[in-house]
Amino acid sequence: MSTSTETEARNFIAGGWVDAAAGGHEDVVNPATAEAIGTMAASTAADVDAAVAAAREAFPAWRAQTPARRAQAIFALADLCQANFDELARLEALDAGKPLTAVREDELPGVIDGMRFFAGGARTLSGPASTNYMEGQTSIMRREPVGVVGAITPWNYPLWQAVWKLAPAIATGNTVVLKPAETTPLATAKLVELAGQVLPSGVLNLVQGFGDPVGAALAGHPGVDLVSFTGSVRAGQAVAHAAADGVKRVVMELGGNAPVIVFEDADLDASFETLAAAGLYNAGQECTAASRILVASGIEDRLVEGLAAAARKLRIGDTMDPATELGPLNSAAHRDRVEGILARRPAHAELALGGGRPDLPGYFVEPTIVTGLHQDDELIQEEIFGPVFTVQTFDSEEEALRLGNDTRFGLAASVWTSDVGRAIRVGNQLDFGTVWINNHFAFSPELPVGGFGESGYGKEGSSLGVEEFTRVKVMTINAG
Repeated sequence: MSTSTETEARNFIAGGWVDAAAGGHEDVVNPATAEAIGTMAASTAADVDAAVAAAREAFPAWRAQTPARRAQAIFALADLCQANFDELARLEALDAGKPLTAVREDELPGVIDGMRFFAGGARTLSGPASTNYMEGQTSIMRREPVGVVGAITPWNYPLWQAVWKLAPAIATGNTVVLKPAETTPLATAKLVELAGQVLPSGVLNLVQGFGDPVGAALAGHPGVDLVSFTGSVRAGQAVAHAAADGVKRVVMELGGNAPVIVFEDADLDASFETLAAAGLYNAGQECTAASRILVASGIEDRLVEGLAAAARKLRIGDTMDPATELGPLNSAAHRDRVEGILARRPAHAELALGGGRPDLPGYFVEPTIVTGLHQDDELIQEEIFGPVFTVQTFDSEEEALRLGNDTRFGLAASVWTSDVGRAIRVGNQLDFGTVWINNHFAFSPELPVGGFGESGYGKEGSSLGVEEFTRVKVMTINAG
């Protein structure tokens, strides 16, 4: 493994860069090459203590700022990100193994746009009108910041997830301690470096390290008032348990297993490229990925053929090549997990495409389509989180709904049909937080993201996501 270093991801506490208290560090690996590109501070609970203390000290002055002043700081950060666009894009691509073109054209513009939305959204918080709900008593409803927010972000969208947590939290007057995923610390460290130029000391703090001990210490810390977490169900359960000891609020966006219901009257020719992109974007490491396809029995062969043809067109390889569209999985361990699920497929399943590794360095898996599966198979019930499509058939609308809803996840789904009535009817009955019609994987900061069941609770994005970082106080004044 190469020992060349791109950068060093340290902790940022109380306005300055510091080493981990215990002095340790870990290599950061580029998933596309399996080579080390930097180091990350291996922090401990002592580093979390220092970061939370800095955030608590900064909170009174920051909450006292006007919404306009806080918005100006977030706008300034967005401008700095735009000015450092190339560096942020390069680090995100190296860090997460993403195709550079996808970061430059899709993700980073959305990250910057999201910052600006959240900055303005915190200036227009909603609430009941202040009036006399009781005779002689005037009641006022106040939205206030919660306090110190612990933000724990995943490795599949390091910058996106960091911004969708820290921007609304800071804009509403909270201070933040941010812990990025241990495999993707570099781009987030650059973002925090830029934030340090426009935010007062202690408003945004960064602690690098592993979920245990850093994430656990942050989630359970008595000085943290709210935890915002995105990640796996298992990790989310651990965060929720740790937060419960302190009776603190938690916002969680966890896994998904999105059904893609394709009826016989769908415009298949127009859907293939969209479905391929929605299932393979970020190598399928996306909790709303279009991975679980349910198709009307009479058109299965045509759908599989068209989807396979669209998947084959996607260029896989060097993520820094502008022509590359499909990158690797995030780590060797995650590739082992995805390959293990594929290896355990039952005898009645068939590989219609892929299933192996391309002849490339790094942690790549070929685009894969598996057919012939039963509803209780692992490939159907578990979130694969890789470049894998499963295909099942149905014979009626009722069966499609039964199969689609038969999952413990409830994050996203899509319906493909030319019948408007059916689209609305099926969409209404799908138990998922987001349902797309004749589309999949479409996001905007104006729209909330959040699921049902084991996909978590609370919302990110939109005015609802901004309000998650506030608390409501009622003041009743005796006006008699």
